[in-house]
Amino acid sequence: MKPAYYLFLAADKVIGWLPISFTRAVAHAGANIYYYAFPGKRRMIKRNMRRALGPGASEKEVRNTARRACHYYADYWVDIFWLPTMTREYVLERFGKINESALISAISAGKGVLVVLPHYGSWEAGAVFLSSLGPFAAVAEILKPVELFELFCKLRKAVGIDIFPYDNMPETRDAMVEALESGIMLALLSDRDLKGKGVEVEFFGERTTLPPGPAALALRSGSPILVVSVRNTRDGWVGHAMDPIGVSTSDGRERDEVIRETMQLVARQLEVLIREDPAQWHMFMPAWPSDRE
Repeated sequence: MKPAYYLFLAADKVIGWLPISFTRAVAHAGANIYYYAFPGKRRMIKRNMRRALGPGASEKEVRNTARRACHYYADYWVDIFWLPTMTREYVLERFGKINESALISAISAGKGVLVVLPHYGSWEAGAVFLSSLGPFAAVAEILKPVELFELFCKLRKAVGIDIFPYDNMPETRDAMVEALESGIMLALLSDRDLKGKGVEVEFFGERTTLPPGPAALALRSGSPILVVSVRNTRDGWVGHAMDPIGVSTSDGRERDEVIRETMQLVARQLEVLIREDPAQWHMFMPAWPSDRE
């Protein structure tokens, strides 16, 4: 994995010095090569785009959406390295908001907020906006080698994100709960469960699993869940917040039942946001049992 680290390190050094239009053009050309060079991956992308588009989508629409999805994924990687070179003011001037009042109300309540996102658009731009409202952190997978993980932590720190490592350790979960109770916003990417050991839900018309983390943390901390997306636009980004989901066992329901029902609500809200522009959904891998059969 060392070559990958040096490749990302080079990108970190170079991208900020190049015109962004040139960088995106090169990234899109690479995305086209990726789309056509790997037929198995192309079929998987098209299958997931069809899920998001719905059964009425034509084959041409699915194909065009899948191709655009590769472009948006390339844009996401460009933004990881480019956004830290921009000022906060630059990003905020180009960041639109939908249902911002739901987010502001949840933050103002002082109980912390679990910000649940899909792998969609360029969510680092959303971090710039969220960190302008108060303390903000995210849960991130631990990458190898450790130098690569540290590089990504540095890049995300530059756009306002503190990182909790996704290590499944009790002390890490305890630290997350403590941070939420202090009023922090904590982001979790929650639209796929690659190990298939999460909570069963219906997602885009099929049974699959999603990670239970948002619901479990909400129960422990008393924080609401806010499902959001950050969608790329021609001139910037738009953040869209759904109405908050409160999580409690005060009505006598069992904990496991509450977690299942909460994650089903999360799945429904994720569907709404992803369908705004399915091409911006970075779902390039099998995430339903039917894909593994």
